[in-house]
Amino acid sequence: MATAFSRTTRALASDHGRGEAALLAVGGVLLLAWIAWFLCASVTVREASRSARVEVAGAARLLSAEQGGRLVASGLSAGRRVHAGDVLAQLDAAPQQARLAEAEARLAAYPTRLAALEAEAAAARAALAGSSDSGRAHAAAARARAAGAVATARFDGDLAAMRRADAAGGGSAPVEAARSEAEAHRSHAESEARRQEQAASAAEAGQHRAEREADVARADEALAALAAERMATLAVVEQLRRELGQRRIVAPADGVIGDVAPVRIGEVLPAGTRLATLVPTGALEVVAEFDAGTALGRIAEGQPARLRLDGFPWAQYGDLPARVARVAAEPNGERLRVELLLEAGNPDIPLRHGMAGVVDVAVEQTSPALLVLRAVGRWLA
Repeated sequence: MATAFSRTTRALASDHGRGEAALLAVGGVLLLAWIAWFLCASVTVREASRSARVEVAGAARLLSAEQGGRLVASGLSAGRRVHAGDVLAQLDAAPQQARLAEAEARLAAYPTRLAALEAEAAAARAALAGSSDSGRAHAAAARARAAGAVATARFDGDLAAMRRADAAGGGSAPVEAARSEAEAHRSHAESEARRQEQAASAAEAGQHRAEREADVARADEALAALAAERMATLAVVEQLRRELGQRRIVAPADGVIGDVAPVRIGEVLPAGTRLATLVPTGALEVVAEFDAGTALGRIAEGQPARLRLDGFPWAQYGDLPARVARVAAEPNGERLRVELLLEAGNPDIPLRHGMAGVVDVAVEQTSPALLVLRAVGRWLA
């Protein structure tokens, strides 16, 4: 009995040694495999965003009243598709329309007024030219009469001198000498009168010319004033047309009306009142915000990413592939803005402007060992 029991014990001891060796061999292989994976494997390091939002490229546009006024018409309704240039709302514009009609009426009368003033200016210039010609003719006639009077006075003076000499010698009667002397005095007086007439004629001609020049100046001044008035009226018309345009809320682009402010017809709106938002028609993109301290310098254009939407659980719907398109050159406080382009859609996820979620960006490939060393370094720091 003792011999049989000892054999059994030795057999059990022999079987136990072979099992341990096998377990140690398997454990060693697994340890070596884990070490090889730990040191050589490549894992993707991802940077998760604080928030992400699906937006139409170009962003939604705010529709607001540039000027204050009473709302008289509105076609604003959420979900309505509009085209660029469609009038969506109208503010009361009766005062501006009345002023515009008045200004346009004044503007329409300017051609007639301008023609009348131009005719008046032309007549004034013609009168000035005629006055100059008439003045020159009168001056020439006065000079000729004065010259004739001077010649007559000279002749009569010479004749009187001859007769005085003749009378002194007894050749003629003294009365004839006296008559010739009187005639010479009369001719001299006539000559003086003609010279005075010539001077008066020149002065009168200058006065008439000055009057005609003043008429021309007044006509030119009236033309200049009319031109300035016309330019001012044109400016008023342009300003009123601009104001009328600002009292219409017009769709700036094709798109869909988003949320609409609760305003009623007849309500007086202050300037700048927000009425609605317009989501333009266009491709969708993702706008995400990351922690600037960890993302700045690590996220770059072209890196792959994935989008998980809050309203569509990842376990059921999966994620959407994307790629970094633009990274802000400077953070806004502690946030860094990153824009991404969706590379593919999901038929089970109807993408819409405004959907929120989270974006993971693949920033690098590294080994698990380096990740552990980084974690230890941060912990020690």
